[in-house]
Amino acid sequence: MINREAARQADKCRFCWMCRHLCPVQLVTGKEINTPRAKGLLISMNERGAEFDADMAEAMYECLLCDACTDNCATGYNPPLFIREARTEAAVLGLLPEGVEAVLNNIEKSGNIYGAEKPSYAADKGKEVLVYVGEAAAVRAPEMVRAYLSLLDKAGVAYTVLENEPASGVMLGDLIGYTEEVREQAAACAAALNGAGAGKIVALDSYDAQLMAEKYPEWGLELAAPVVTATSFIASLLADGKLQPEKTEAGPAAFHDDDRLARFFKEYDAGRAIAKACGYEKVEMYNHLALAKSAGTSVAKAFMPEIVKKVSAGRWDDLMRTEAKTMLVASPEAYDCLRETIPEGYELVDLFEALDRLVK
Repeated sequence: MINREAARQADKCRFCWMCRHLCPVQLVTGKEINTPRAKGLLISMNERGAEFDADMAEAMYECLLCDACTDNCATGYNPPLFIREARTEAAVLGLLPEGVEAVLNNIEKSGNIYGAEKPSYAADKGKEVLVYVGEAAAVRAPEMVRAYLSLLDKAGVAYTVLENEPASGVMLGDLIGYTEEVREQAAACAAALNGAGAGKIVALDSYDAQLMAEKYPEWGLELAAPVVTATSFIASLLADGKLQPEKTEAGPAAFHDDDRLARFFKEYDAGRAIAKACGYEKVEMYNHLALAKSAGTSVAKAFMPEIVKKVSAGRWDDLMRTEAKTMLVASPEAYDCLRETIPEGYELVDLFEALDRLVK
């Protein structure tokens, strides 16, 4: 059984269609069951005696947890709350979809969703900041990691990267909800972060940053240093003159606002400031800022790759409605998804790599 607040919200959402046009999964699948309303209706039916079966579990996993529905809800409801609870129920009942089971097996085998050894970017260059790389960046976007650390070197930032960086808990939490196992994973991560003794924690992936900033305090896991996003930290180095890129004109480009950066942190300016420093002429897609459509997530790509491929292609469709041919990203998860569906004649640019090339 899901908790009382999640059940209450599901009961309310079952009557409302107002966010269905914002759901990226519903938009690409055309399936009513992929609307937040339909998922709320399923949970409401279960609360009234209907069986929680494999089909219901499958429906709860056809969701990116991108929070577009929550951010635009006039009544303050939060569908990811009851969807995560339903995922926990699916795990307890042994009804996890096959793709999800495979990802969980990868975590058990290797500690990450990929089932591969996580590369180490260990560095001990001082205590000004601790850079938390995260598994998506470490495994899927190594060029982004190297460019980011290069920028810190050029700015004279004294930083540390943990040799054996623990999982933050965000990937497991998106897979099975915020269970005790997830909180234990988070507690181990918090202890490692605090043990580094840094003055600031810079998270390269906004998904890790969100969990640390929001859920860690809720779980009594107080971090000794504030958590900041990778984009906001680089933007501050540019503003302070510690990074001085060569002047160039790179042409029109649109910046993709990733899900949790835009909707949890409400951070819109930092990425655009970096783009401006790289010489790009700002173009905005129709869905941007808090209304930006998701490009997919790394964990969702791991268990439903075909749906995420359609979602990321939809984001390229948004760009194709502008005059720009370049999509700018500063998120390892967005980069991981968008690079799979780049249309002919278009390019995907990691802003950290672009800036690093311009700073000598």
